[in-house]
Amino acid sequence: MQLRLQAILVLLVLASACAQTPRATWTSEPTSARIENDFFIARLTPNCHPTIGCRSFSLSIINKTEKNIELNWNKTLYISGGQTTGGFMFEGVVYKDRNNQKPPDIVFARGNFLKIIHPNNLVSFASGRYGGWEHSEMPPGENGAYLSVSVDGKEISERLVMQLALKPSGA
Repeated sequence: MQLRLQAILVLLVLASACAQTPRATWTSEPTSARIENDFFIARLTPNCHPTIGCRSFSLSIINKTEKNIELNWNKTLYISGGQTTGGFMFEGVVYKDRNNQKPPDIVFARGNFLKIIHPNNLVSFASGRYGGWEHSEMPPGENGAYLSVSVDGKEISERLVMQLALKPSGA
């Protein structure tokens, strides 16, 4: 009995020694990008897993006006490394049609809007045992969105960016 208990303890110690703690984690500076103008407040927050990376954003818009605002997805673009590089996809968009024209979203007067968005060009098809569409992580460096909104027929564009980085643990 004593020998079994010692063997179990040795196995537990070995198992805990093999458990890896993350050597680095993904961070964003700032934590989210925010803009405010006379018409709306927009916030873009990266959705990051500490070790896997950042694969999407949460986009929130608060309409400050008494009129509906139209979010133009065909002119809202992903920013990576200081350049626009494709659009976004989100729930309701068929993966194979992600680069096609999309209808606008409406943010009602004095209303709030929230949507999880994925950069189109970071989606790929994985074959194999668990084949299907996958979202790749955004690269380190500048990432964000070039937002295009129409307010009472006037087009307003805003840039929301942040720096994504893989930081060593404890740094």
